[in-house]
Amino acid sequence: MERWLALLAALVAALIGVLFFWLGGPTRPSTEIAQRVFVVEVRDHYFDPPGLTVQPNDRVVWVLKENAQGNGHTVTAYHPSQDRPLRIPAGARPWNSGLMTQIGQSYSYVFSLAGVYDYFCALHEQQGMVGRVIVGGPASAFAVEQGLPAAAQSSIPTIEELSGVVGEAFSALALLQGIAYLTEQSQTALALRQLKEFQSVFSQSALAEALAKQGVREQFENRLSVLEALLSRGAPISAVAQTVAHAKSLLDALTRL
Repeated sequence: MERWLALLAALVAALIGVLFFWLGGPTRPSTEIAQRVFVVEVRDHYFDPPGLTVQPNDRVVWVLKENAQGNGHTVTAYHPSQDRPLRIPAGARPWNSGLMTQIGQSYSYVFSLAGVYDYFCALHEQQGMVGRVIVGGPASAFAVEQGLPAAAQSSIPTIEELSGVVGEAFSALALLQGIAYLTEQSQTALALRQLKEFQSVFSQSALAEALAKQGVREQFENRLSVLEALLSRGAPISAVAQTVAHAKSLLDALTRL
C-alpha cells in the first residue's frame, strides 16, 4: 500500500509541475509577458517614425493613416523573396503586408531575432519610403547605401542615429502611438502597463536630458501623468488620443533628421 501511495504522490507532483509550467511558473520565458506594442503610422509617402530600436518579442504595428492618391502602400521586408537584397538578419522571417488601401488598416510583426531590419513600400521605394528597425540594442550592419535607391538611401535613419537620442525619441513616439492604438483596441490595461514601464525608465534616459535642454521635459512628464490618469479611470479614447498627440508634439524637435 505504501508503494502505491508513493507512486500516486509522484504522479500528483508531476502533474502539478506541468501545470505550474503552463500557467506561468519560473521556467516560462519571461519575454512572453514583456511584449510592448509600437505603432508606425503609414503616411504619404513616409513611415512615421522611420526608425525604431526595440527588444526581442516586441511587436510593431503599421497603421495606414494616409492614402491621398488612392493606390495604397505596403510594408515589405528587404529580402530575396521580394526581389530585393537581404537587409534583415539571416534566418529572420520576411514579411509583406500586401497592399493597404483602407484608412485604419494595419499589419503587425513580432521581432524575435536581434539585428537590423530594413523595409520599404513596394509602390514608393523610389520616392524614399523606407524604414528601419534595430532589435536588441547596439548594432552594426551592412553599408547603408548597399542595394538602396538614392532617395531611400538619403531618407533611412542611420545606425548611429537610431542608437542615440534620435532613436530614443522615435521609439518613444511609436510607443505613445502604441498606447493610443491599444486603447482603441480595448486593451487599456496593456496600454497602462506599457506607459508605466516607459515612465519608470524615462527619468534616467538620454531622452529626458535632451527634452530638458529643449525646455519641455516638465511638459512632457506632465502629459505622461495626465495620460496615466486617463487610462486609469477609463477615459474616452478621444481624450487619450488628444493627450498622446500633445506628448508627441513635444518630441518634434528631436525627431527632425
